[in-house]
Amino acid sequence: MRKLFLSAVATLFLTTAFAAEKPSNNPEDYNKTYKEITKMLNAYPAFSGLEGDVLVKVRIAINEHHEMVVMSTNTTNEELNYYIKNTLNYKKLTANDLEAGNGLVFLVKFTK
Repeated sequence: MRKLFLSAVATLFLTTAFAAEKPSNNPEDYNKTYKEITKMLNAYPAFSGLEGDVLVKVRIAINEHHEMVVMSTNTTNEELNYYIKNTLNYKKLTANDLEAGNGLVFLVKFTK
């Protein structure tokens, strides 16, 4: 029984590994998307809580209407977190670099 369970787990991991699409390592693949997101986030207000430069990792997904959905940010600053989610959530992308169901992780640098 134990061998059967271990072989099922191993098969699950191998199947997942082969089914997973290899992510692109070429940053130019999403150049239009990056430019569009940069334009959206570029008009950020002066945040009072910033003591210096802050680098935020943002994870988005694309829904069936080709809109961005912010899945997560790694910032502890609630003001920045709210700004990123409010600016990007459910905004349509004109760039067709990403298809529905795909996601993207990128870094955003906020400077004081």
